[in-house]
Amino acid sequence: MSQSRVKSSLFSIFIVEVLWICTALIVGLGCGGLVAWSVGESPMHVIKVILDGAFGTAYDVGMVVYFTTILICTGLAVAVPLQIGNFNIGAEGQTLMGAFAAGLVGAYGPSNWSNGFSVFMAISAGVLASGLWGSISAAIRSFKGGHEVISSIMLNFIAAGLTSWLVVAFFQANDSQIPETKTINSNYHLLRFSIFDGAPATMVVLVALCVTIVFWIFLDKTRWGFQVKAIRQSPAAAAWAGYNANKSMFWVFTVGSAICGIAGAVMVLGESWRFRLEISDGFGFLGIPVALLGRGRPLGIVLAAVLFAVLHHGAMLLDIESTKVGRDVAQVIEALIVLSVVSVPPFVQWSKLKLSIGLQS
Repeated sequence: MSQSRVKSSLFSIFIVEVLWICTALIVGLGCGGLVAWSVGESPMHVIKVILDGAFGTAYDVGMVVYFTTILICTGLAVAVPLQIGNFNIGAEGQTLMGAFAAGLVGAYGPSNWSNGFSVFMAISAGVLASGLWGSISAAIRSFKGGHEVISSIMLNFIAAGLTSWLVVAFFQANDSQIPETKTINSNYHLLRFSIFDGAPATMVVLVALCVTIVFWIFLDKTRWGFQVKAIRQSPAAAAWAGYNANKSMFWVFTVGSAICGIAGAVMVLGESWRFRLEISDGFGFLGIPVALLGRGRPLGIVLAAVLFAVLHHGAMLLDIESTKVGRDVAQVIEALIVLSVVSVPPFVQWSKLKLSIGLQS
């Protein structure tokens, strides 16, 4: 393929992803605006407040970058298993386990290591813990035939209970009255961008983007990516071709889960500087609509992560600037965006079918 055709293909993919997300965004904002209007609030005022909350100051922009970093990782944790036909609902629990492991390494690891090596070891611990936790659902699905949706969502509750018990029973900080570990050593802190006025935006956003690029290369440019697609489209045909579907499902699901460890580590090493209960704040679950809106494609996931980060942080200002709607309206908009994503393709197919029947008659 010539270089010009490659550029044209990449540009076409970019346009399709942008149009897809813009369409879902318009539907979501339109319906969300109707909700605001129904309670007596101006839809344009709601949108203006959300944008001001997301981009009003350098600190707000930094918070959007911080949330985008997390959502790219949790979105990839869902999108990677989707490539082989598995639905990972357990990103919340996997993120908790990753944050817990990174927090323990930061709190009890050597304090004489260099900052770069310390951060690397803490993030690695988070990735390993998330991957191991996700491998439980992967093994149940791949080798026992159990449904990964049921096992992964149950493991969310187990992860929350397990980390809660471990903190309270063994790692409770002496200087705190709430369940949380002690503060991590300073050499484990992620360095923040100074331009964002103290917001926890760190260089890990570049790591998240690099992971996304690796995902794209794996998916579209390697033999293993072709194997994953073949297994998803027809497990029987893939088995006839010599591919081990169960083994591939296990590793793809496990690798996807491991990416949550980066998100968990960012929360501890870059923002709270200690592990506390409910640190994730639902970002594992929010990775599901990010993956769906991004259609499981790397570029789409990045754009969707930015969109949901803007909604998540920007809507916080609604609690101050509006007396009729609060930040919950952002969750309504997010839900409507997801509904538009899952409903538009069947509607398009239905329209095509009706049109073809009408032309034939």
